[in-house]
Amino acid sequence: MSKLAERITDLSLKDDLEEAIDDALRVTGGNSRAAIGALILGQRNLQEAYAARISAGYVKRKPS
Repeated sequence: MSKLAERITDLSLKDDLEEAIDDALRVTGGNSRAAIGALILGQRNLQEAYAARISAGYVKRKPS
């Protein structure tokens, strides 16, 4: 995961979506493209981590 993705995904979880969005934009210096990219990278890393921990039978997919 990139350093920027780590900084964004390490932000505290907030119930206020607007405040969470503002935090993500603040971390990227207002660059919305960088914020979106970092969030996508973070999401991919989470999906890969979950896939590695969940058995193939549990998610009903063929083993690789």
